[in-house]
Amino acid sequence: MSDDIFRVVDLNKENRGRKKWGIVVLLLVLVLSGSSLLYLWRDREVDFEAYKTEVGETANNSLGRLTLNEVIIDDNQILLNATFEPIKEFIPDHQVFFFPQILVNGKDYMVRNGGQSIARSTNIYTIYNSIKMDDFPPDENLELDIRYKDWNVKTRIEKPWAFQVKASQEQLQEDRHIFSIEKKVKHVDQQELMIDRVVSTPISTTIYFHAKKAIVHDALRFKIQSKAGQSWSFETPYPLNKERTKWGSRVDGLYLSEKNYTLVPVDMDGSKLDSAIKIKKD
Repeated sequence: MSDDIFRVVDLNKENRGRKKWGIVVLLLVLVLSGSSLLYLWRDREVDFEAYKTEVGETANNSLGRLTLNEVIIDDNQILLNATFEPIKEFIPDHQVFFFPQILVNGKDYMVRNGGQSIARSTNIYTIYNSIKMDDFPPDENLELDIRYKDWNVKTRIEKPWAFQVKASQEQLQEDRHIFSIEKKVKHVDQQELMIDRVVSTPISTTIYFHAKKAIVHDALRFKIQSKAGQSWSFETPYPLNKERTKWGSRVDGLYLSEKNYTLVPVDMDGSKLDSAIKIKKD
């Protein structure tokens, strides 16, 4: 059995109950050290306690017990940490994924649902999830309705594990840095993109951009560079709407704490595709 599996699916907001965007599996990672989700809980030098909500509640159904341990609120993202204890009759294959659906203050903002499962023993799994949102509400206090409805993408759970959680993003909003940009760049195949903004928190940094027409491929890469010459690559963009005109590209564990940086659109080989953009913290 694999110790570490990560899967990401895109979700169609209008038909999420029955359809995914082609049930598209965008990423399958089998290397423990490369996991950004694990980084958030395992890196002892980074303190995310101010952004965590301890839950510790357990729900049961015919598959077994699921305990929701913690919730982390990030910029347009919710991270979950849970423990799954299957009943003896449950015999999973090497892939165990649970994909929760989340309502925030009673509304559905979800666009992307990623999951990672770690086998702690033959009968205990740690389940991590990263749920990407669009137009996340600005309220300081959030009401989360969390329901684990799907198993291994296609299989519906008859009695979903359900949790009601109150979480705060007040501290995150105080520590968040926004770099407003609103500049156009030429990217792959001379596509013209509007770079809207870069948002950085102690948990992640995200580049938000859009185009007038649908972007038909995901080869939209960027680099952000500091004045000192340090750079970070953004290589895994994801659509924020079903029309595929709004996109985000996120790097977990990156916090841009300086005032000025440079953003560069790059090709797959790292070569610059258009002029660098100077970005400044609002």
